[in-house]
Amino acid sequence: MSTTIGKLSIERVVIALTATLIGALLVAVSIKALGISFTSSIAASILLASAFVAPVARRLPVEWDGMFRRHPVISLLWLLLALLTILRTAGVALYMADPTQAQASAFWFDDFYIRHNCFSGYWQAALLAGDRVENLYDPVHYTGWAGRFKLDEFLYLPQFLILPKAGIALGADFTQLRAVWFSLEGIILSVGMLATCIWIKNAVGRAAALLLPLVWIASPILLTLQLGNFQLAAIALSVMAMILFEKDRPMAGGVLLGFAVFKLFPGILGVYLLFAKRWRAAVWTFTFAIFYTLIAYAWMGEQPFTAFVNFHLPRMASGEAWAFLEQEGLGAFVAINDSVPGLVLKLKMLHVSGMTRALEMQLSWAWTFLVVILTAICARRSTAMSRSQLAATWIALLALASFRSPFLPDHAGLFAPLWLWSIVAASCSRTPRNYFLMAIAWLLIEAVLPVGGMPLPDETNRLLLSTVSQFASLFLCLWVVLRKPVKTGDLDVSPSATPSRNSPLAATHV
Repeated sequence: MSTTIGKLSIERVVIALTATLIGALLVAVSIKALGISFTSSIAASILLASAFVAPVARRLPVEWDGMFRRHPVISLLWLLLALLTILRTAGVALYMADPTQAQASAFWFDDFYIRHNCFSGYWQAALLAGDRVENLYDPVHYTGWAGRFKLDEFLYLPQFLILPKAGIALGADFTQLRAVWFSLEGIILSVGMLATCIWIKNAVGRAAALLLPLVWIASPILLTLQLGNFQLAAIALSVMAMILFEKDRPMAGGVLLGFAVFKLFPGILGVYLLFAKRWRAAVWTFTFAIFYTLIAYAWMGEQPFTAFVNFHLPRMASGEAWAFLEQEGLGAFVAINDSVPGLVLKLKMLHVSGMTRALEMQLSWAWTFLVVILTAICARRSTAMSRSQLAATWIALLALASFRSPFLPDHAGLFAPLWLWSIVAASCSRTPRNYFLMAIAWLLIEAVLPVGGMPLPDETNRLLLSTVSQFASLFLCLWVVLRKPVKTGDLDVSPSATPSRNSPLAATHV
């Protein structure tokens, strides 16, 4: 019998406490943006979160009761991992609440990542839209600084600016919105990953949930959350939308996917819906995309849309929007580029002849065609997939579509494969070989290379190291979308069950 606190097992209380503490840290950053000290924000958030520990614990699977008795070593290792995850999240949260606390950031040693913030581009574009400038995509508008951060360029569709403009309309400045954006994206991401585990349910879902600290603590998540790139939220929103579609809630799913598509690559799930003949889901997604477009047009006027069509879209089609990668001295950024078209510049760095921008664009369109074909295959056989396979397939397709961009830095590009890893690992049989393979895969997929601040391999070796990680991610995604569909992943097993060695459930009962 497991140790209990009240009527709840210690295992469920510890897991609930871990989840609520991470949530409290995310909320505390936004409270700090209101002008309250970070210490007081943390105290208030923890006090609020403490009220949710028992209700959350009661909703956790009873199959986790007695886990410490059955697997004491693994349980202690998980507890250590949970503590490290809370501590690392607390460090990043402190830096997001106070940008002067760079020593607490995810890559505290790297001046580039300390000074870089993707949200600065969203904020600047929203200001420009409010001023009704003629072309908010002109790079000349992004040469300055937002406080301590170098302005990033804005590369998304105009509709995306609804979110940062809402914050500006409430009177928030950049530092405040940077903090709120971190909290918002972190909450969307954590809810999305947990909701996916709950929807998968049973043995595979429980195992995937226990692996989430290994996903959260990895650099692709914490560093990207720190940078404010919308990549994480776009993927989480897209997967939650697909789950809502599966629950026959097409309108709610359309609300989420209809906005996520303004990051462009989530549009691949719209293609999936069409191939799967999910007409209601597709119509609701399209309807809300139009709805958001009308809001953006009424709020910002026609200038952003005209600039996107006449200026930014041609630059994206020709690759000019990412021409900076061809400049001298930027080999470090070429090396960490996980995009498939980016392989052209990597080969160029290795002095392979014929590696031109035209070839890069041709490869981009060829990859697009391949991903669409793979999407059609997955959609056609989706009815034969288990829930875990469906979730893994959606994440894999999102990752493959994101690899189409000419520039996809590793911190953003590796998140989807890392999340995918947790579902695949949860479905594997419990054998020493699989433990070893999953450990190696995690090390490869979570490897974000810093730009500087520490002794690093020479440029060529950095490129090769990053490419190994890139290819590992591509292999995992392609394997998931090409493997044979099975329904067995939705079955459950009791803690005393003994699945066969080859069963994907062998690793998932606890």
